[in-house]
This record gives sequence, structure tokens and C-alpha cells, in this order.
Amino acid sequence: MESRRRAPAAGLRAQWIALCAAAVAACGGGEDATARGDRLWADSAYSAALAEYRLAMRQDPGNEAILLRVAHAYAVGGELERAREAYRQLLERDADHTDQAVFDYMRLARRALERRDRYGMATAVEAALALRPQLPLGELAAPLARYYAENGEPARALPLYERALAEASRDSAGQLLYEIGRIEEALGHCAEAISYFNAYRQRQPTGERVGEARWHTGSCALELARQAHLAGRLPEALEHLDVVLELGVPENVQDQAWFERGEILFAIGRFEEALAAYRRVLDLNPARTGQLVERAQQRIDQIRFGS
Repeated sequence: MESRRRAPAAGLRAQWIALCAAAVAACGGGEDATARGDRLWADSAYSAALAEYRLAMRQDPGNEAILLRVAHAYAVGGELERAREAYRQLLERDADHTDQAVFDYMRLARRALERRDRYGMATAVEAALALRPQLPLGELAAPLARYYAENGEPARALPLYERALAEASRDSAGQLLYEIGRIEEALGHCAEAISYFNAYRQRQPTGERVGEARWHTGSCALELARQAHLAGRLPEALEHLDVVLELGVPENVQDQAWFERGEILFAIGRFEEALAAYRRVLDLNPARTGQLVERAQQRIDQIRFGS
């Protein structure tokens, strides 16, 4: 996969070298600004070469070949915004240079990631995706997804996580499954979140976040139970509550889950099971205080004495 991604870039570099060589040959005995820039570029004096290319642009502003040199030189120098503006002007004239622009943006993104500049990485990838929306992101997909997730943009993070998961190795897939579950939960998609949390727990039963995955599964199951209860889907609500109670988490809502289970069982006439559920509410509150305890005791009395 990596070799296939790099093949177009190698071809573009070859074209670049040929273009520079042709310019040097054409200038004959006297060098113009473009030829001087090409010579300096060949000597890796990139800043000096850029200065010559900019001079050449002032002398011949309509020359696409010079504008391409300027755009690429800005990118090599790490000046993304100036490179982006130069490429914008160039692509307005000739879209055939799109692959070169994308190659430069992705190289800038990788360089930013290496120095832990996640904002710079995100900005560069966004520039590349604006030109090639389906561009394979490879190793950049996961860090970019995490960047958006941590900056409160779960909707932008989710498709990037899915890209990363599609290309992930077995060793790294488990962590991604957990993180996607958290994104789905943040978006209010609890059913999808539970699927990812369960997949994570199956993939990595001793993973460092198994306990967290259990907790989030229980929290989502309780939310789904309440939604189903309000919608009148009582058997479905019971199934979700059973998940909460089987997992035993979140710990601070177990008495509420038992009470809600009792309410559903009471509503469908399964009084003995409802009675057992209400008694569990009392067991989990040994001080026998609080509104939930009072309501549970009232239901117990109603079932036992018809009051």
C-alpha cells in the first residue's frame, strides 16, 4: 500500500527535476532569476531559491511553471498558508497540478505530526482533503480523528476513526474500537456505542480500558432502557435494564435500574418479579432513606396489601 501511495510522488519529483533541467538548459550562457533559482534549489539552498523564484514571478506573473516552483518551495520551507495560496492560484489556471499540491500538503502534515504539532497536521490534511476528499490518510487518520475528538468535534472525528479502523492492524484495532464507542456515545448513538464497546471487550478482554468500556456500556444501556420505556417498548426496556444490572455499572444507578425494572414488571402484571425488584432497591439503600426508597416501599405495600 505504501509503495503505491509513493509512486505518483516519485513521478512528480522526476517531472520537477526534468523541468528544472530544461529551464537551466534553455537559459544558455546567462542566468535569469528562474535559472538561478533552479541552480540554488539543486544545491539545497531552498530559501535563496525561493527568493529567485519570487523575483521571476514579479517579472513574469503569468508563468505557471514559475508559480509551481514558488508553491512547492513554500511547502518545502514549511509555509503552508503561503503554499496553499500559491497552489490556489495555480490550480485555478491548471488543475493538472492537483497531485503535486496534495503531495506537498500531506508531506507537511507528516512533518507536523513528527514534531507533535497536531493543529498544523490537521490544517495540512484539511488542505489535501479539500482537493482529494477520498484521499487515503494512512497513519494520519487516527491522530487526526483524536485531534477532532479532543477538541469537541465528534462528528468530524467519527468518519476519520472509521477510516483508521479500516486500515488498522489487529493490535491497534482494539483501542480504536473503544474510541469510536466514545464518539458514538458523545453523538447520542448509544446502540452503536454499545456495539463498539462490546467489540473492544471481546477483542481485548484484558485491555486497560475494559472497566471503562463496561461502565460506558452500562450507562448507554440505561439511557436506551429509558428511551424504550417512554416509547412504550417495555420488553426492549427490560432487556436494556438487564444489561445494566448484569454489568453492575454504573454503580450509583443500580438502585434506579432495579426500581425502573420493577415499574415495568408492575405495569405488565408480573407482580412477583416486580416485588423482588423493589426489594432490591431497599437492599441497596440500607439506611432506608430517600425518595426512591419511599416509592419502592409504596409499590411493595401496593402489591402485598393492595393499598
